[in-house]
Amino acid sequence: MDRAVTARIKSSLKAVEKLHDDAPVIFINEKGSYWLNAHARKFIARKSIPLGDFMEWIKIGASHLQNLTYGDVMINMMHLPDNNVMVYLRETEAGKDGKTALTFREREVLRLVVKGCSNKAIAETMRISPQTVNAHLDHIYRKLGCSNRVAAGFMGLKKGLFLPPHH
Repeated sequence: MDRAVTARIKSSLKAVEKLHDDAPVIFINEKGSYWLNAHARKFIARKSIPLGDFMEWIKIGASHLQNLTYGDVMINMMHLPDNNVMVYLRETEAGKDGKTALTFREREVLRLVVKGCSNKAIAETMRISPQTVNAHLDHIYRKLGCSNRVAAGFMGLKKGLFLPPHH
């Protein structure tokens, strides 16, 4: 077994050992169907995460057994027998302090930026002023540590703030 796989297994086992009875857990079976415990449902609702997009993101990671981040949520995965996957959710340090987490509206602006929308089109779509779009972009750039639309889009995808647009 190569070192990367061994490291991933050890990381997942450490995450399982640290779990409490109130841990947010998701189970994904070999057909892609999923079950969320009550703690996972509350966790996702508290974060205002769209469940459909979130589960698609997790399924992408589950197919490769990758540990991922989605916004300020750390996702640890563990392979189970019969191609089932157990997913454990936890808040990242950035999510705990709330300083770097994008708001719902900022994520929506970023999603539209990635689709190639101009500030004017974003303003019309979201029914806000172009100045408000600029303010959201300034916040996004600061929170993601970048200085332009392209970098913000890449960082948003990398951090799991949304799925890439389907073509």
